[in-house]
Amino acid sequence: MLNKIIEYDKKIAFFMTNYYHHHYLNETMKLISSCGDFGINWLIVILITNFFDQTRSMSIDMLIALIGATLIGQITIKSIVKRKRPCHLYKDVHMLVPIPNDLSFPSGHTTSSFACSTVMFLYNPLLGSIGLFYATLTALSRLYLFVHYFSDVVVGMLLGIIIGFIVYLI
Repeated sequence: MLNKIIEYDKKIAFFMTNYYHHHYLNETMKLISSCGDFGINWLIVILITNFFDQTRSMSIDMLIALIGATLIGQITIKSIVKRKRPCHLYKDVHMLVPIPNDLSFPSGHTTSSFACSTVMFLYNPLLGSIGLFYATLTALSRLYLFVHYFSDVVVGMLLGIIIGFIVYLI
């Protein structure tokens, strides 16, 4: 089973890299991905929504979800799994962004985006739909830029959704 996942991950990674790169899309994907660096995009949303009484609870839960996503995905799971990124293993692929130094599984950008947007959706479905759309673009950008495998972003999506639900329920 694991070998099949690895095989599909490699096929999807090279498919995205070989067939979908286009100048305009390159710049868009780089921008979307860079906005997620260090969770800065979500920290800005958290800061803005914290100013309003009607969204303050959501803001606090988003911050907790962001911290939880970082602790669980970025620090704990990545340290245990220690999966190398596709760009670490296939150095002949032309990279559009600097090669990240950390590990691959799960995608931190994706986990944090889905954790925050899930909380946002549970509080406000309209805002949350926008957040989930952006989170999906973030996940796609990580594949497009050859810094993650498909399973990295799928697990990041699921983990982020679970974290978001748990934070909201608590």
